[in-house]
Amino acid sequence: MKITKKTVFLSIIFMIPVFLLIAFGIFGKSRHRLPVFFALDSIQTSAGYQVTAAETIPNFQLTDQDNQPFTWSSHQQKIKVVDFVFTRCGGICPKMTRHLTRVQEYFREDSSVVLVSLTVDPGYDTVSILKQYADQYQAQKKKWYFLTGSKDSIYKLGQQHFYLTTKQNELDPTDFLHSEKIVLVDQNGWIRGYYNGTSEEEIDRLITEIKVLQKISISN
Repeated sequence: MKITKKTVFLSIIFMIPVFLLIAFGIFGKSRHRLPVFFALDSIQTSAGYQVTAAETIPNFQLTDQDNQPFTWSSHQQKIKVVDFVFTRCGGICPKMTRHLTRVQEYFREDSSVVLVSLTVDPGYDTVSILKQYADQYQAQKKKWYFLTGSKDSIYKLGQQHFYLTTKQNELDPTDFLHSEKIVLVDQNGWIRGYYNGTSEEEIDRLITEIKVLQKISISN
């Protein structure tokens, strides 16, 4: 049988979608692997090393903007987006909070994702002040929690468990030094990502990786 150039050309054209599907299947899966920060143990599988233990955010209880107790463990099965801010911040906080409104809007109808903002100025940020701040940014009830409580507890969480800068400015008692990072925490309580909360591109990446984390959870 004589094979013409036209036949070869058409065969190649028809095979391209097949190759693309195979490529997307291979590389798509690899892109869905988010890092696990502060891993403690892992096992080797056919797909590579899989983390089996990592440092976990411990349970804690603080008070939200509606004067209700917020317990971390009650949201264990959810994906958490966490940052540290304070309401009288004239620096990065407004931009961080404004950017998180995008995350809230994207996952507004998705109960598997919650946002948690802890104040680093609990002496000033009372429940009523946090309520005003939450309303200013149209925080959705039971979706976005603004938390206050013991300064020692909040600072310990920030420094020892989220590994973020959290302290009062020694030169100005009304100013507080805190990280611009937003933290992604999975259903195991493991940290899966850090994002610059002042960057729109980083917030885009956060939204994408939340969706990736959801797919990973479903597949597991």
